[in-house]
Amino acid sequence: MAAGSGFGQIIYPIDVHDGQTLETCSGIFTDSSQGDSLTHYGPNEDFRVTFTSNDPGQPHLAFTFEMFQLGEGDTLYVYDGSDSSAPLLISATQQSLSEHNIYSSTESLHFHFVSDDFDPDDPDDAEDRLGWIAPIHCMGLCELFVATIDPVDGLMHCPETVGEVSFIASATYLAENIEHDPENFVYTWVIESQELHGREITHPFEVPGATTVRLTVEDTGTTCVATSVEVLMVATVPLLDGTMASVDTACAKEAFTLFGEAQPTVWTGFPTAVTEEVPFAIGADDAFLYESSLHFDVFGDEWEILSAEDFDVICVNIEHVDQSQLMFELEAPNGTVVELKAFNGPVANLGEPVVWEDDVPGKPYSYCFSPFPEFGTMAETTPLFHEYTDNAGNYYFNAEHMPQGKYTPVESLNGFAGSTMNGTWTLRIEDHTIGESGHVFGWRLLFHENFYPDSLIFVPEIVEEQWFQNGAPLDGNPATASVSEPGEHHFRFQVTDDFNCSYDTTLTVKILPLPKAEIESELEIPICEGDSTLLTVRPVDHDGFDWEYQWQVGGVDLPGRTYDTLMVKDPGIYTVMVTDTSTGCIDFFDKDVTDQNCDLVIPNVFTPNADGINDEFEIENLEHYPNAQMVIYNRWGKKVYEHSDYYNNWWDGANAPDGTYFYVLRYTRMGKTRYAEGTVTIIR
Repeated sequence: MAAGSGFGQIIYPIDVHDGQTLETCSGIFTDSSQGDSLTHYGPNEDFRVTFTSNDPGQPHLAFTFEMFQLGEGDTLYVYDGSDSSAPLLISATQQSLSEHNIYSSTESLHFHFVSDDFDPDDPDDAEDRLGWIAPIHCMGLCELFVATIDPVDGLMHCPETVGEVSFIASATYLAENIEHDPENFVYTWVIESQELHGREITHPFEVPGATTVRLTVEDTGTTCVATSVEVLMVATVPLLDGTMASVDTACAKEAFTLFGEAQPTVWTGFPTAVTEEVPFAIGADDAFLYESSLHFDVFGDEWEILSAEDFDVICVNIEHVDQSQLMFELEAPNGTVVELKAFNGPVANLGEPVVWEDDVPGKPYSYCFSPFPEFGTMAETTPLFHEYTDNAGNYYFNAEHMPQGKYTPVESLNGFAGSTMNGTWTLRIEDHTIGESGHVFGWRLLFHENFYPDSLIFVPEIVEEQWFQNGAPLDGNPATASVSEPGEHHFRFQVTDDFNCSYDTTLTVKILPLPKAEIESELEIPICEGDSTLLTVRPVDHDGFDWEYQWQVGGVDLPGRTYDTLMVKDPGIYTVMVTDTSTGCIDFFDKDVTDQNCDLVIPNVFTPNADGINDEFEIENLEHYPNAQMVIYNRWGKKVYEHSDYYNNWWDGANAPDGTYFYVLRYTRMGKTRYAEGTVTIIR
C-alpha cells in the first residue's frame, strides 16, 4: 500500500508503512513529511519499515538519498536484512547520507527511524529536520560489481616530466556484505592497443596527447565483469613566438614595454591542420594561388553547421610583404565559399617577411578568423610598428605589420549554415600583385570545443602569466620595465597552464649608458648678492665629444644656451639636458644656485679681556673675500699689525694699550680691488 505518488512514482513515507514489509523495485522512500521541504517530521517518532526486492533477477536493493537532513539527536538506522537483527550498515545522523547510496547484500533492507523530543512549534528547533528523499531501484549481483582506476601520478601531465605513469586497479561489490574473494579478480588493461595484466601497472607516455586507459576486472568466482575508463592527457606546449619587447635597445632608466603572448596548442586525435613541409612561396615565380584541404570524418553524419558560433577559429600561418595584396577564402563540403579576407586594407606586413629575397622564408605569424574576434576585418585594423631582424640578417626599423590574433571575417561564417561538418574543407589564398611575395606555412580549422570529447581533443588553458626582470617578478602583462645599469639584460616570460605545467621564453634588451656628468660652479655656492658665477658641465668617465647641451630653468629651455657653460647671476635651479648623440640617450643634471648677503660687518670696538666675548677684531662675512689684507696703525701712524690673509687670523690686540687704532682692509669683490678704512677701539 502506498500513501501517494510524486514525479510519477509511488511514495513510501516511513510513518504510513510503519511495521510493514514492502515488496518493490521502484518508488520513493521518505520521512513522515513525504519529502516536503516546507515541513518537517515530528518529535518522538519511532518507525520501522522493511523493503524487499520483488524481482528475482535483480534481488539487491539500492536507495539513492537525494536529500538527507536530520536534526541533532535524530537517527536513521539501516540494517542489511529484513529486521534489526541483520548487520547494521549505518547509523545515519544529520547529513551523513546526503547524496549517498545504500545497497543490500540480500533481497531486503530494514530501516528504523527515531527522532528526539523537540518542539515542533519552535522554528529554530525544527529548521534542520527536513527528513529525506530516496528513490528505490533493484540491481543484479553483477551490477553491484564495480571497478575503478587510481592514476597514482594523476591524469594530467607535463611533457617534460611525464615518463612512466603508474595505475592501480580496484574492484569491489557496492553492497558491503556480499561475500567475495579478491583473489578471484583478474585485471586486464588496454592502453594504446597494448594489453597489460595485473592489479598494478606502469606505462610510458612520451608525447603530448590524450590516451584512453581501459580496465576490465573479472570475478572468476561469480563470472561478474566490471569495466572502467580514464583518459590520461599529456599537455601540449604553448606557442610563445609572439612574445616581444617594444624595443631591442633602450637607454638606462628608459621605460619600455614587454608583451607576453602564449597561444595554447590544441591536441586532436584527428587532423585539424595542414602543415607545409616546405613553406609555399606565394606571389613569386608565377605562384599566385595557394590551395589545400582538410578532411573530417569524426562527427556524426547528421551533424550540420547551424551558425557561426559552431566554429572556434580558422587560422593561417603566413608571412608576406603586403597583406593588401592577398585574399583568403574557405570552401565547405557542400560547396559554400566564405571570404575571410579581401584584397584591400593598409599596406602592412604579415609576420616578419624577408623583403628583398623572395626565396628566403620569413617568420610567420598566426592570423585567425573567428566568431569571437579581437579585431575587426584586416582592412579595418590599424597596423602596429615593430623592429626586427629577418631570417636573412636584414634589420628593419618601424616596420608596419598586422598584429597576430583573431579577426572578423569579411563575410559571416553564418554562410556555412547547412553544411555538414564531416567532409572536405578547402582554404585558398590568392596574391593578385606581381613583385611582393611571402610564404604560407599552413593552416588549421577548429570547430567549437563542445563538438569534441576529451579523448579526441583538448587544449591546456593558460592560467598564469609572469614576467621576470633579471629574476625579479614584474607586474602585469604587458609589463613595464626599466633598467639603470648598462649592458645586456634578460627578461623571462613564464606561463603556467591548468595542467600545472610551466613554460618560458627569454628576451634580451641591450641597455645603453646615460651621459654621466656634474655641474661645477666657478664661485662657491651660495654666491654673494650681485655676483655672477660660471656653471660648467664636467663629463664623468667620458670625453663628452659627442654630447649636446640645452640649459633650462624651471623646465623651460633657455634660447641659445647650448654649450657646456652658463653664466648665471640670479638664484634658481639650473638644469642642463645632455644628449649623447652616439647613443641617443639623454639625462638631466641640476645645480641649485642660491645667494646671500656678503656685506662686510666691521666692528668699531673689541674687548681683549679673555672673557671669550668680543676678544678679537673679527670681521663678519670676510670668508667670502679670500686673501684679504689687513694693516692696523696706532694713533701716531705706527704699524702695529699686518696680515695678508686676515680671515680667521684676527688681531687680538696683544701688547697694544687701550685706545683707538686705524685699519686699512684691502679685499677683492667682483674682480675689483676694494678698500675698507676706519677706526677700532680697544677697551679692556
